[in-house]
Amino acid sequence: MKVSPKLVGFVLRLIAIFGVVAILYYGKPVLLLLTVSGLIAILLDPLDTKLRSWGWKPGFAIAGAVLVLVLFFAGIFFAIGQQAASFADNWPEIEDRLTEQIEKAKQQVPMLGGGGSDSTSVTQDSTATGGSGAGGSSGGTMLQNLPFGQSQITGALSSTLSVLGDFLLMFVYVVLFLSQKERLREFVLRRTPDDKRGETHQTINEATDVAQQYLKGRLILILILSVLYGVGFSLVGLNYAIVIAVLVAILSIIPYLGNIIGGGIAVAIAIASGGGSTMILGVLGTMAVAQMLESYILTPLIVGDEVDINPLTTIVAVIAFTVMWGAVGAIVAIPVVAIMRIVFKHIDGMEDYAYLLGQD
Repeated sequence: MKVSPKLVGFVLRLIAIFGVVAILYYGKPVLLLLTVSGLIAILLDPLDTKLRSWGWKPGFAIAGAVLVLVLFFAGIFFAIGQQAASFADNWPEIEDRLTEQIEKAKQQVPMLGGGGSDSTSVTQDSTATGGSGAGGSSGGTMLQNLPFGQSQITGALSSTLSVLGDFLLMFVYVVLFLSQKERLREFVLRRTPDDKRGETHQTINEATDVAQQYLKGRLILILILSVLYGVGFSLVGLNYAIVIAVLVAILSIIPYLGNIIGGGIAVAIAIASGGGSTMILGVLGTMAVAQMLESYILTPLIVGDEVDINPLTTIVAVIAFTVMWGAVGAIVAIPVVAIMRIVFKHIDGMEDYAYLLGQD
């Protein structure tokens, strides 16, 4: 029985897809950090090139570019550090208020599982035993009931050290990528047939330009949205307005889902602050105005259509990379897929896949 070559090709492509997914999933500890570092290196490359054109030696140019990155992160941490510390100190009080609001909602909406006399009796019992009071030992809040033991503290310290280690390793990778960028480019060109080197060079330039344009644009948008959200949240009296504004702005880098998550967090803080309907409507109004400005003015002006990925591909990519790489995967999904689309567009036989990912 003769097997159709098309069927063999389809099976091989399917195996290749599953193989790539498996590599991405199980190689997360290495590939995620390399991907993030590579994208940051691409973002810093114009600055590194500019410094070298001014006569700086490569080592000093790389150090200058990385210093800008360090100052950027330091500025963000300094800007939100004080409010973040205050937020952490007041978290038990915020949690008590949020728990109280949830209990009230349960009483008003039976479908939430509360309601009526049962909820009232539970609240009365909790008050009688000092559950939520200052002197209660069998507290009714979630935070008081959490088992903080030695193993939990050790795990938290281990996770913190792991994050710091990854953060430092990321800087090392960025430096190495910037120092070896010409070697990496030359390696790709050497592995390309002579008659395809011109097109390969064009592909590398296009992929780099797309990633730089997207990352630089999103960075500028995050800064602008942080200011807009910060002003709006402060005007309506939202507690920790700067911290929440920066968090919501950073989440906006996740297409579609980020704004929903960020808005939910802001509304939850407004409810926990006891600001009432006025504060909640003010938060929602701030989000709506900022999103209109972002969608119709800021994004077309700053980011443009360089990424050129259709909405279906965007959603699928964000969800897939989130499943494989977690929250950071949702952030890197769009530039990675945009680079893939550019590469597919210049490979014989892969043009249809580039068309599928794009919106031409």
